[in-house]
Amino acid sequence: MKGLVFLLALFASSAALAQWNNPIDGYCNGEYRIVGTVGLGVGELQINDEQDFAGYASIGVTPDAGIWQVELRYTGFDDGSVSVDQWGIGAKVDFTMTCDVQCFYWMVGWNYGNFDVDTIEKRDVLYVIDDDTDDNYWNAGVGYRYKWTQDFDTSIEYNYNDVDARLWVNDGVSDVRLNFGHMRTLTVNFSYRF
Repeated sequence: MKGLVFLLALFASSAALAQWNNPIDGYCNGEYRIVGTVGLGVGELQINDEQDFAGYASIGVTPDAGIWQVELRYTGFDDGSVSVDQWGIGAKVDFTMTCDVQCFYWMVGWNYGNFDVDTIEKRDVLYVIDDDTDDNYWNAGVGYRYKWTQDFDTSIEYNYNDVDARLWVNDGVSDVRLNFGHMRTLTVNFSYRF
């Protein structure tokens, strides 16, 4: 009998939670908004120590108040020697929880990165690799956002990605491990809320 009561309580509470937290109903009622973002800037992969173009695009969900956001994002970076395609999920949260027109926010996320490596220079030795590798890693960052209208804002973000990808190459004498280190990006972003 206790098992039956437990199952009935579980199903009743699950149905109530599904009704109360339905994001589609929340979007239709104006409680949540979809956010599309495009960002352009510079990035740097630690192993090559060269800054070059970085860009990102994301689609996310935010409450109408806009104090937090959850997003799926893509980041692209290419320094001429290593090309990075990174997909991830992340969250942005306002430091003060009262963001209106302008605010500072912090962000964290988890990413999958694919690294297409042509050459790497380490200790004045140029390694021709022509291979690819991948890695899963976390990221953290900070940003400043300015809302021009209820629907449109611009922001500047600094993002640190803790890449742990490694490749082994033979330099003719011994095997050498090449650790990619971190990847940093600084982007100016344009966001629109639907």
